[in-house]
Amino acid sequence: MTDDEQMPLDEPIEPGAPATSDEAPGPPPGEVEAYPAPPPPAAATGLAAHSVPATPLGESTRCPRCGTENRPGIAFCRECGQRLIAPGASSTLARPAPADGTMACHRCGTHNRAGAAFCANCGANLRGGPQVVPALPAPPPRRALLGPIVLLIGAAGVATAWLLPFPFGSGSLLDRSFGAPDGYGVGFWSGYAAVSGGLPAQAYFGFAAPAPLFVALLVGLALGGVLQRAPGALQRIGLLVALLWGVGLAGLFVVVELIGGPGGDLLEVLRALSPGGIIFLLAGLIVVIGALTRLARS
Repeated sequence: MTDDEQMPLDEPIEPGAPATSDEAPGPPPGEVEAYPAPPPPAAATGLAAHSVPATPLGESTRCPRCGTENRPGIAFCRECGQRLIAPGASSTLARPAPADGTMACHRCGTHNRAGAAFCANCGANLRGGPQVVPALPAPPPRRALLGPIVLLIGAAGVATAWLLPFPFGSGSLLDRSFGAPDGYGVGFWSGYAAVSGGLPAQAYFGFAAPAPLFVALLVGLALGGVLQRAPGALQRIGLLVALLWGVGLAGLFVVVELIGGPGGDLLEVLRALSPGGIIFLLAGLIVVIGALTRLARS
């Protein structure tokens, strides 16, 4: 080949023309070379993360992100939510009782001061829907109804026994006081002379004859129990009187009608019992229960 026919070295090679070099073609480009890695993404525009300070719980905790002063012992900043105590570290955060204007955390239930953006205990966002918990007044104590109801049942039993036949005479105590022409009226103590059987029988009559007074006392104590949950000094005195009255009615029934009865077998003893005495026994026991229930409220 002559010099005129020689191809110039600086002439560009058209696309698609075969290579004139004597070198063998190389291997195809690898996957990494064929698909170059994309450029790294731009840095986030938010606040940069801050390390958790090792602040002792006894000292004031200053937030490294926003600089807010937080109470000692809280785990998260109340202004920006930055963690202030390393995970797993013990916290001595005290949870005070709910007060006016506090916000309950929807996640852990901790009460934070009004206006806090993040929970001081768990870091939950409180700006979404803060719940202001107003201080609720203490509920009024419930009325004591059990004791008054029991006392009213006992009063009804005593009134019923006063209308039924009673021993040491004929008829009921009502008939002996107001039915007969020579009845003793309201002066029940004048009927002691007609009672035979000694001192126990007279005491039994003395507990049973003034039944209307006993009923009035029990009704008053029941109304006082409804109006006042804990009995006062005057009610306690009345309850003690009712307690002794009920014990006396029940005890004297056993002494006079059971032990001092006609004797014999059980059937004869039961036949000799007066209807008024049986009801007095049951009513006296009910009154004892009601009086003890009310005294327990003292």
